[in-house]
Amino acid sequence: MKASLVYRWSRNFFRFGVLPLFRFRVEGIENIPEKGGVILASNHQSFLDPVALGCGTPRVPVRFMARDTLFQTRFMGFYLRQTHVFPVRRGGADRSAWKLFEELVRQGEQVTFFPEGTRSEDGRLQQGNPGSGMLIHRCPGATVIPVRIRGTHKVLPRSGGFKGFHRISVRFGKPVDLSDLWAQEGGREVYAQTTERIMAAIAALPLVGGRDDDAP
Repeated sequence: MKASLVYRWSRNFFRFGVLPLFRFRVEGIENIPEKGGVILASNHQSFLDPVALGCGTPRVPVRFMARDTLFQTRFMGFYLRQTHVFPVRRGGADRSAWKLFEELVRQGEQVTFFPEGTRSEDGRLQQGNPGSGMLIHRCPGATVIPVRIRGTHKVLPRSGGFKGFHRISVRFGKPVDLSDLWAQEGGREVYAQTTERIMAAIAALPLVGGRDDDAP
């Protein structure tokens, strides 16, 4: 899939005009394959995370899921769709969004997924949602890349409001081996193990440049 003009313009605007103000740094891009279905499994700190991920990965475009309420206004709905974002209903199983996620991965797209399910209050890594493992288990053969974003919660926290130009970094890890779990029939235990393995891979990612951007 080719990135839209709106996507490319937005990516260049943030990559070259905005993120340098936050001393943006990225490491591990060599772990992202150029082709094939990719799931970027990332921690979630802030509404800035999609910007950091979209500008951090060398591969374009990257597809995102976002809660459906963000699509309610005409302008925002148009912009989100033009930047390859698709809606998902919160508070229940949105099977249509899950099916689209699976189809995109199967078609060789690069899709981002936040297994925590919601933004962290303080930037610390939260527990993964068991439902995350179910969705990943339905995408056998995909390249699952663990991602650790640091610093975005200091800029635009969940509590709201811009807090200043703090450093932001993104680390892409080596693919998570889920072959043994994909070989098993899906079930609660298998889904839980899938989530745990992905969250452990995210937690184990080293700091970018040796600096902890989540520290006080």
